[in-house]
Amino acid sequence: MTHSSSRRKTRAAAILAALAFGTGAAPLTAQTPEQDKTAIERMQSEIEQLKAELRALKEQIDAITRTPAVSAAPEAPGLPAPSSAPASAAAPRAASAGNVFNPAISAVFQGIGNASINHDRDDDGLSLSEAEIGLQAVVDPYARVDMFLAFSAEGEAEVEEAFATFQTLPGGMQARAGRFKSAFGKWNQLHNHAFFTVDRPDALTAFFGEESLTGDGASLSWLVPGTGSAFIESVSQVASTPNDLSFNARRRDLLYLQRLSSVLTLTPNATLELGVSGAAGRAGPTRRLLDDIDDAGLTGTLTPAERLSSNVFGADLTYKWKPVQYNVYRSFLWQTEALQSVRRIGGLDAAQELERRTVRSFGGYSLAEYQFAKRWRTGLRFDYTGFAADDAARQRAASAVLRVQPTEFQEFRFQFKHTARNEAAGFLFDDIRNDNEFFIEWIPVIGAHAAHKY
Repeated sequence: MTHSSSRRKTRAAAILAALAFGTGAAPLTAQTPEQDKTAIERMQSEIEQLKAELRALKEQIDAITRTPAVSAAPEAPGLPAPSSAPASAAAPRAASAGNVFNPAISAVFQGIGNASINHDRDDDGLSLSEAEIGLQAVVDPYARVDMFLAFSAEGEAEVEEAFATFQTLPGGMQARAGRFKSAFGKWNQLHNHAFFTVDRPDALTAFFGEESLTGDGASLSWLVPGTGSAFIESVSQVASTPNDLSFNARRRDLLYLQRLSSVLTLTPNATLELGVSGAAGRAGPTRRLLDDIDDAGLTGTLTPAERLSSNVFGADLTYKWKPVQYNVYRSFLWQTEALQSVRRIGGLDAAQELERRTVRSFGGYSLAEYQFAKRWRTGLRFDYTGFAADDAARQRAASAVLRVQPTEFQEFRFQFKHTARNEAAGFLFDDIRNDNEFFIEWIPVIGAHAAHKY
């Protein structure tokens, strides 16, 4: 309650006491009728004034008691935490508190230029790689909604992510339902504009395609209790995935995913995160098998299996160093992921009969990035990958990256990449065995875009 309200209460009590004292201490018989009439009119006037003040005081008390109820609602992402203000600012702050229920809206787009130094390719040039609009808000004290709409360079719109998160479940659990990026490893969970390089690591592209492994379903995360200073999280997901590279894109063929991760605080300046992931689903015939059946003139005669097992396993390590005394000027990141695909595929034997075999493919990347000034970062990334449906194909690459952030709302990236492939992998890329590429990217951000996961 404000000091003004306290003074009004004191004044009201004093007036009541004066009225009581005056009526008891001054007998009316000691005054003339005219004086009595005047005194009564004066007291009635003061009583009416007191009633008006009490009504104003009650309205002010009601307004004050209503304000915390509005402020207690969870804040929309991207809004700054409320700061202390003098009592005189209470009314404007209460009036603007309703904005917490409006969604935080953001927009990001990526302008990319790329060119091959060794080859004349159709996809070289400048393009709007992707534009993204984000809508994020709390629903009530128990749930929040995040929605991200993506627009490709061809003008196609899609829902990249749209999910509700239930944050108040018992036992340190959270649930998520809708469309979301699968919790496989570290990089797969990033939006394109949050990458450390212009392109995605080759192993993720080889196993999951040009887009992240995404699913429509449900997710349950749990902070494992009793682990001391270690932070351990378990994430379990069941979803239908539109990814048709390592898994079937049919809704009835569910993808089951499990991830365990732990963050350790090594020093006040450094943390180490370790994680393991596994995804299990079903996969249909490969493109090569369908082509072989068509070339043999057996289309309609041979029917390949459409629900063969397909599993991808991964392990990741992330080391972050950010000294407290130079927190905005110096930092170092080392992130490494290793993936293995184990998939049953069909093929044609010498007798033109269907056969089955298991393909085991390995891939991974290692990234090191150093921040040497407030707005400047440089890094190196090394890639090695096989391919989910071809255990003979191999690809290696090395990239050098420079990232510049003039402000918190835009970023420039420059990347040079050298790629080398064996003959089997070259066949998958129009017989391009070796390539040197240069990328440039500009990313502006507007609106209240929430911070990404640590």
